[in-house]
Amino acid sequence: MSARFPSPANGGNAANTANTANTANTSDTLPDAIVEQAIGWYVRLASGLRDPQEQSAFARWHDQHPDHARAWQRLQSMGQQLRGTSGTVEPAVTRATLGHAASLSARRRTLKTLMWIGAGGTAIYLVQDQLLWRSQLAGAWADVRTATGERRSMVLADGSTLLMNTGTALDVRFDAGERRLVLHRGEIMVATAHDAARRPFVVATRDGTLTPVGTRFTVRRDEPADAAAGFTALGVSEGAVEVRTANSTGSGSAATLVRAGQQARFTRERVDAPEALREASQSWTDGTLTAEGMPLAEFIAELDRYRPGRLRCDPEVAGLRITGAWPLDGNDPTERILESLARRLPVKVTRLTRYWVTVSAR
Repeated sequence: MSARFPSPANGGNAANTANTANTANTSDTLPDAIVEQAIGWYVRLASGLRDPQEQSAFARWHDQHPDHARAWQRLQSMGQQLRGTSGTVEPAVTRATLGHAASLSARRRTLKTLMWIGAGGTAIYLVQDQLLWRSQLAGAWADVRTATGERRSMVLADGSTLLMNTGTALDVRFDAGERRLVLHRGEIMVATAHDAARRPFVVATRDGTLTPVGTRFTVRRDEPADAAAGFTALGVSEGAVEVRTANSTGSGSAATLVRAGQQARFTRERVDAPEALREASQSWTDGTLTAEGMPLAEFIAELDRYRPGRLRCDPEVAGLRITGAWPLDGNDPTERILESLARRLPVKVTRLTRYWVTVSAR
C-alpha cells in the first residue's frame, strides 16, 4: 500500500479520511490507548524525522480502525490551535513534548492539551493547567545539567563530590555563608567534604531543605503530571541528614533526622517516617539499574527515565515481578534491557517509533 505521509499542520489525505470516519461515529468516547497513539504519531510527524517505513506504519495504523481515524481527526480539528508552515520541530523538543503529553493519562486532560506548531515550525506549546514547564524552564537555565540517559560526576569548589543521574538540573550556590545546591529535577548523590570556613551544606528542592552532617546521601525530585503529587526522596548511606519542609515556620522549626541506612520521602507539608534504606535504589551510583522483586510497571517507569520519548507498560503485565541488575553504561543500554525483559518474561516489546515503546503480554 502506498500512502502519503500527512503533515500535522494540514492533515494530508489521512485527515480527509478521518473526517469521513468521524461523520459516521460522533461519540466523544475514545479509548485512552488510542488517544495516546494518536498523540504519539502527531508529535512524531511534527518532528520531521520521517522514513518510508514509518510512512507505511502510520497509514496502516490510521486505517486499522475507525477510532484511529477519529482520534487523528480530533487532533487535526483543533484548528486554531494546530497551525504552522513547515510542520517541523527540533527533535529534542519533540521528544520532551511526547514524553509529557503521554504522562497526562486521563483522556479528558490529554484532549484538552493544545499543541501549536509555531511560525516556521520552530516551537511546540502545550496549554494545560498544572503543566510542568515552570520546572522545565528552570532546568534549562540551571548551572549544571545532565541529558536523558546521561550520568555525570564532578568535584565541587569545597571538595565535595557530586554525582548526577539522568535528566538532572541543579544550581550551585556557594557563598561566604553557606554551600547550597538547588535541585530543580532529577537525582543526585553527594559526598560532603570538610569545610574550613564551617559553612553549612544545604540541598534545597521545592519541598524543603536537607542539611547533612558529614555524610553521603542521595536526593531525588521527579516532576509528575500532577504537580501537587510531587515529593522529594532522600536516602542516607553515611552520616545523617536533617530534613525541614518548605512550609516549616522559621529556621528554628523542628527537623526530622534521617540516619545512615534510612530513607524518607517528604513534601512541602510533612516528612514521612524514615524506613530502612533500599540498597537497590542506590545502584545507579555504580552505573547499574537494579530490581528486587519489583513490579514490572515500576521497573518500566524507572527505565523510562533513561531513554527519550515514552516507554509504557501494559496493565496486563504490570504486576509481573522482576529481579536482576542491568548495566546503564555503554551504547543504548535501555534497548539491551528491553531485549533482556523480552527473553526473561512472557512479554513483547512493541515500537510505534523509537520514542513510543510499549511492553505488553506476549
